[in-house]
Amino acid sequence: MTHNLEDKRKVRGEHSRTKILESAKKLFIEFGFKETTIAMVSKKASIGYGTAYTHFPGGKEEIFLTIIKEVLEEFYQIANGEFTVNSKEESLAVTQRNIENFLKLAIKYQLALKVLHEAIGLSHIINENWQNFIKKFIERISDNVKQAMEKGLTRHKDFDPEVVAGVLFYTGEKYMWKVALKQTDKDYRVIASSLAQMYVNGLYR
Repeated sequence: MTHNLEDKRKVRGEHSRTKILESAKKLFIEFGFKETTIAMVSKKASIGYGTAYTHFPGGKEEIFLTIIKEVLEEFYQIANGEFTVNSKEESLAVTQRNIENFLKLAIKYQLALKVLHEAIGLSHIINENWQNFIKKFIERISDNVKQAMEKGLTRHKDFDPEVVAGVLFYTGEKYMWKVALKQTDKDYRVIASSLAQMYVNGLYR
């Protein structure tokens, strides 16, 4: 009997958590990060105000980070793909493909990224999470730069891999936001081709 009650409570809890996240996602997109409140989320999800904090003690920041986590994981999967550096030509093809996929995700998740862009400027917790995401991304790109240097494929043997990786990431990030915020009418493939050519031709011999 006790086991059945615990199962029912668990199911109710999972149902409430799902309703909170689904309701919050809609509200964040409609009203933005700043204007969305826990009271609004609770009302839309038809749950008690305290219940929202029971599931998400960190309030709307924790709710938003839970929602955006899957989006950021998709972005990181691009950098985390297995790739062994063998030649300049191969690196160019992979780099261009990765940038294209990066920008396609910016189009796919345009509404969510618009809220993220706002939230980064308003919440130190969300900004910290974004900085950690950037750090992981740059570390992964740095590994490829190190490979190229170790194989004698680069223009200079004393490049700093982290700095070189940062050049690619931060330039790509700038255009990711431009695409997500609809601040450019350039085709994502044109952007990807230009960035990849600039990066690879600057790095490789």
